[in-house]
Amino acid sequence: MFLLPLQTLDAIVNKIVFSRKYVVLFCGFLLHLSYGSVLTFGNMTTYITSYQRNVLLLDVTYADTMWIQAISFATTGIALPLGSYLEKIWGPRLTIIVSMFFMSGGVLLTSMTVTHSLSLVVFTYGLLFGVGARAGYMSPIAAAMRWFPDSQHGVVNGFIIAGYGMGSFVFSLIQIGYVNPQNIPADSTGYFDDVTVLERVPGLFIFLGCIYLAIQLLAVLFITNPPVCDVVKEETIDVQLSIPPEPMVPLLHVIRSPRFVALWFTFLFNDQTIIGVIGLYKAFGLNFWTDDKNLTLVGSVGAIFNALGRLAWGFLADRVQYRTLMLILTWSVVALLLSINATPLTNCVWFYAFWIIMLNIITPGTYILLPKAVRLYFGSYNIPFNYGLLFTSFIVGGPLSALVSITFLDAFGWIGVFWSMAAFSAAAGVITWFLP
Repeated sequence: MFLLPLQTLDAIVNKIVFSRKYVVLFCGFLLHLSYGSVLTFGNMTTYITSYQRNVLLLDVTYADTMWIQAISFATTGIALPLGSYLEKIWGPRLTIIVSMFFMSGGVLLTSMTVTHSLSLVVFTYGLLFGVGARAGYMSPIAAAMRWFPDSQHGVVNGFIIAGYGMGSFVFSLIQIGYVNPQNIPADSTGYFDDVTVLERVPGLFIFLGCIYLAIQLLAVLFITNPPVCDVVKEETIDVQLSIPPEPMVPLLHVIRSPRFVALWFTFLFNDQTIIGVIGLYKAFGLNFWTDDKNLTLVGSVGAIFNALGRLAWGFLADRVQYRTLMLILTWSVVALLLSINATPLTNCVWFYAFWIIMLNIITPGTYILLPKAVRLYFGSYNIPFNYGLLFTSFIVGGPLSALVSITFLDAFGWIGVFWSMAAFSAAAGVITWFLP
């Protein structure tokens, strides 16, 4: 019953739209733009924490609100592969509808939960929002790839995923434009206490939820698989190859392999820096620079370099060995994290911004290099699934990042937080050293 209106909708849209595949591609970009807003947590946590401290009078710190992002990232290990599975069964449209209810619904509900308790915000803005953003992640990519020939899949994937990278840039500016358009500074403790800023926080979630809902409804309208007769395939010529096909490595062999375990822990340890920098860059900065606009720009500019960094790592990955690049990545991160606490000594926010930009350039290399390692150690057969198994590290990595942040921030201050991240990155470097 539910499919009939969708089929009618497709018939109408196909008559209106001149070139449907480009509309699917563009709507995929927009959908990923909304999904990429999960990376704005470093900006949002300053408003959420300040509201609950100064309006609800709760004993909440930035380390405590890291649980929101921790749970959000933890959903990746389950929601992303589950969403990919549902897309194969239901198709992209129904999967996007389900993810829309979780993501947009979670954000809209947070307008109410933020006025009650942190635990409720963890549920709506951490769990529901996180599940929605991850469950629909593969749907627009899979749909667009079916509309375009194999030779254009790299460009198609890159264009859509660029939307995810730009999400943080766009929505961070939207957030500050709504909550703090006058750029009212934080207090001396790094929290906002101005009434005009704090009273806008619940409404921000309604505003964001409506934007997400509009984008995702547009995606539901236009993103679908092509008709069976229109599925694009490259012309192929049968050629007898003298090289036998590459054998499949059994799943149990992959999971039990010491090399897979090494890659899993590399992902887990590198997660700590990725989650930590995204979640705490602004909270740390507000202790030294109270200018909300400048620190938001730091994160937004960092998001642009995050996207550019992925392109650079992709270029290098085609030319340099995995082990060499991962060693460069991990030890560069160690150096940056050990020295980031010294950046406030310059009293220049843009000097601090340089560290954040460098971390945004370097840390995404993990997502580019690990697929290469999976192919190197386990062959090209079933790379997406074998690589997807590594994302289960987020189930552990998310909560671990919150526990580490709370423990070390309380015990040693910010230097303890960043140096603990550096220790994780160093551990990933040591593991990589012993790989062939």
